[in-house]
Amino acid sequence: MIDATPRAAYNCRPFPPPYSFFERSYTLANIKSAKKRARQAVKRNARNASSRSMLRTAIKKVVNAVAAKDKAGAEAAYKAAEPIMDRYSSRGLIHKNKASRHKSRLTAHIKAL
Repeated sequence: MIDATPRAAYNCRPFPPPYSFFERSYTLANIKSAKKRARQAVKRNARNASSRSMLRTAIKKVVNAVAAKDKAGAEAAYKAAEPIMDRYSSRGLIHKNKASRHKSRLTAHIKAL
């Protein structure tokens, strides 16, 4: 007799794990200042992830416009992306040489269109 249960049902656990290793609801710190630093680190991590995502999206818009051979669109996207790269390189989110490298290569691609 053939079992009618789908194969995916055998591959999952019946109960989720009691906690996720990376998503604790508590900190390991015991000292008050260390607990505060842990809270600050979570906020900073979320802010940095959001900013990094915004930066990558701005660069991708330029790259996609260059790939589509849209010079006007690429120039407009670059004009929006350049201050974002400058801002986050000055704040230390990315290295200043990395921002400079991106700007140089993107302008070279735009000029080649």
